[in-house]
Order: sequence, then structure tokens, then C-alpha cells
Amino acid sequence: MQSGGVALITAAALLMGVLLWVGLRYWQRQRSLSARSLLRVLLVVGGLCRIGDIWFTPIFYASDEQSHFNYVKYVSENYALPIQAGKMGESDNEWEYFQPPLYYLTLLPIYKLADAMFHSQAATVFALRVGSLLLWLVNLRLGWVLLKRLEVKDEFLQVSTLAVTCLLPTYVVVSSAINNDNLMITFATGLLCLIAQPQRSIMNSLAMGAVLGLALWVKQSALIFFPAIGLLFLFEGVRRNISWPGVLSRAASTFGVAALIYSPWSFRNWYVYETFTPEDLSVVAKTWPSMMEGLLAAGHNLAKTFWSVSGISNNIGYPFPLLGLSYGFIAICGLVIGLKQNPEPLARFPALPMSSVYAAIGVAILVNVILVLRFGYLYGMGHGRELFPLLYPIAILLAWGVKFIPARNPSLHVVGFWITYTLGFEAFSLARFATV
Repeated sequence: MQSGGVALITAAALLMGVLLWVGLRYWQRQRSLSARSLLRVLLVVGGLCRIGDIWFTPIFYASDEQSHFNYVKYVSENYALPIQAGKMGESDNEWEYFQPPLYYLTLLPIYKLADAMFHSQAATVFALRVGSLLLWLVNLRLGWVLLKRLEVKDEFLQVSTLAVTCLLPTYVVVSSAINNDNLMITFATGLLCLIAQPQRSIMNSLAMGAVLGLALWVKQSALIFFPAIGLLFLFEGVRRNISWPGVLSRAASTFGVAALIYSPWSFRNWYVYETFTPEDLSVVAKTWPSMMEGLLAAGHNLAKTFWSVSGISNNIGYPFPLLGLSYGFIAICGLVIGLKQNPEPLARFPALPMSSVYAAIGVAILVNVILVLRFGYLYGMGHGRELFPLLYPIAILLAWGVKFIPARNPSLHVVGFWITYTLGFEAFSLARFATV
């Protein structure tokens, strides 16, 4: 499709979003829209956008989708796990073979059923994409539980948080494609729910260990939760919520169960690849003219790909990431304004009942950002979707910032913005696929 056609389709989608925004405002004046009604709108629009991506995105036009598909296909045909041999970008599309197998084993029944029914690769791809949609719905339900456990009772914060998790363009793309990030994100939100559970019992510690161990069987990046959980127990001990012997027993329970579950895969990595971190086998080191240029490029790529990218190599994005970056900038300004006007909440933070949980999650976000930037610097591939396991706390933080920006009916305008943003990017992205 010519650039003029892409522009026309994008403009029509943006107009549709604006019209829905205006319609919601009219509805608000007539019937006073409730937060629950806005949440339903978010769920419907988010679901429809994902169905559109599932159906209209050409097969293997999502990042790494063919490589993930080949993993499932290999397991289905050989009843064995593949071994990483080539580098990313090679024509065999087998550079995800180093990944832990739980996601691919989860998709295996869907693959076999679709393959037996349709005898069509395209139909099988669509069926596996539907599996990603179902994981998004599970993650959405877990996110609601997390909001309750974090005591996020403010309706604006709830709506704004779920607006991001329903309509963040990159997450819409990821959760409509074959990608092990989808199962990792779901496990991560489940783990956050356990971290935010009020009672820090032995059973809770064992459950955290089990979920953490299973998450490691999806992606090794689940390691970001180790320092966060360790500090959580430490904070609980300092606050005297748990005795120090209790801290040690609970930490040993969590990390011991996680290590026990993950150890078979870890030993296999050493036996097959002679390393515990075989992801290095699939990527090519990046050389930068200077450290500063490499760090700036890694930061730029992280920011851009967090908000709105699509395509085989995340090459479809601008100018839409600028809208997301603007939203993030507004949120940061709001946080600064809010804390300047009323610094009391920050001063009272150590005394809050959930301060240990918030601090632990904050550490997880910081560690995650640092590791993604490191990966981006070393290999030029630090993608924003690597932050999605912590998307809910990031979205809550953004919501807090936007809350301090004065506006009438702020929930309605946040929903209207995200609908318009996402519809515009969906149209732009799908129209661009026709040009490549």
C-alpha cells in the first residue's frame, strides 16, 4: 500500500477513536458513566483490537513469531526438545530453541488439534495466537486481584491502570502473537499477587517459590524477582512483621522450591551448552562507537518499543511512540507536582502497611530496567516488552502521576486517549504490513 493509503487509513482510525471519545463524553453527560462501565469499554476495545491483530496480521509478521512457532512444531513432530545451533536472523528461524520449554509445551495441545483439524499452517498460527489472547484475559483477571491486594481503591487509578494493560499498543501486539512473553507476563502477575498477599505464611512462601520456579521454565528473565523477594523478606524482618527465624525459613522455602523446580532445566543447559545462560548463543554482540552512544541507543530502543512497535523486527513504530512518551512525560510531571504540593505521603511511606511490598516491587522494576538496558547495550536488542512482567506496577505509577494533572472527568479522558492511540496505531501498523 502506498504511503498515502496508509495515512488515509490511519487518519480514519484516529477519527473513529476521537468519535468514540466524544461519544463517551456525551454518555457521561446524559447518564454519568460509572468506572465499571469504562472498564467494560476497555475490555471490549482491547479484545477487539487483539482479535483484529490475530486475524489481519500476516503470519510470522510479529517479532520472533516464526521462531517460536518452529519450537512448538519441533516438539510436536519429534517429541523432544530442540537444541540451539544458529544465531538470530539466520534463515532457519530457530534462534528461540535455547528457551525453556514450558510455554511451548502449553501450546502443544492447541497446535496438534489445529493441525489435525485444518491441515493449514496459517490456521494453526491463528489458533496459537488465540492462545495468547486467552493468556491476556487470565492476566487481566490476575491484575484485578493485584489491584485489590495493593489496596488500589481509587476508581481513577483502577481505570487508568487497566487502560494501559488493555490498550498499550505494544502489549496489544505481543498478546496477539505467538510469543513466550505472554506466559511469562501471566506468571509474573500471579507472582506479584502472592507478593502482595497480606499474610506472609509458609504456604504463601511455598506458593511464591512454585510460581517463580515455573516462570523460570518460561524465561530466564524471571530472575528479576529474586532480589525483590529477598528484600521483601528483609523489609518484613526490619519492620518486625516476621521474626528473623521466620524470615530465614520463609526465604529458604521460596528460593529452595524455585531452585528445585528450575534445577533440571539449569542442569540441561550446562550439559548441552556448557553454560547456565544459553541466550548468549542466539545473539550477536553489538559494537558501539562509544559507551555513551550505546547507552543512549539502548535507552531509546527501550522507550520506543515499550509504547508502540510492531513488525518482524519491531520496525513499525514512529511517529506513534511519541504519543506514549508524551503520556509518560505527563505522568512524571504529575508525580513531581503532586509530591511538591503534598510531600506528606512520601514522608509517611515507611509506616504504610504495604511499604515492604511497594519497595520490593520498586526494586524489581529497577533491576528489570537495568538488565534490559544492559542487554540493549551488549546486543542492541533491549525491547520494551521485557518490562511487561511488571506492567501492572508501572501502569499504577503512571496512573498516580496522571491523577495529579487537573481535568474534568479524568477517567473518561484517559480511556478516550488510549482508545484513540491504540486504534490509530492498529490501523497504521496493519496498513504498513501491506507495504512490506
